[in-house]
Amino acid sequence: MNAASTVRTTRPSILVVEDFDLLRSSVMLWLKSRFPGCLVHGVGSGEAALEHARANCPDVVLMDLDLPGINGLETTTRIKAQAPETAVVMLTMHDTPGHRLAAANAGATGYVAKLDMEVQLEAAVGNLLKVRGGNPS
Repeated sequence: MNAASTVRTTRPSILVVEDFDLLRSSVMLWLKSRFPGCLVHGVGSGEAALEHARANCPDVVLMDLDLPGINGLETTTRIKAQAPETAVVMLTMHDTPGHRLAAANAGATGYVAKLDMEVQLEAAVGNLLKVRGGNPS
């Protein structure tokens, strides 16, 4: 990645990639309440996620699998190729061993089923922010 084209903020940042507007907004509000020291952004497509990641190099990306255009697996692969230090957590309705394996092969750091996100998401994001040296609170 060209260092001149990357803007790294001093505050940790989280990108929510979800095509369902209401869910994306809800997750973003929830993240802002749990991690007030973080910048939280959201986009609705794989293409928009790639553009945002290229310009802003987020610390953590929460990625839906089923996206219009470029799906979440391909988007994850591309984000990891351009910014290997960015952690990608799949946040999806699909919770099968095959989906988990495909996500891992695409470079995802974690996997949270949407049905379990109330229980698992805070710990997953908090742990990744700590590993990256960000203050999650």
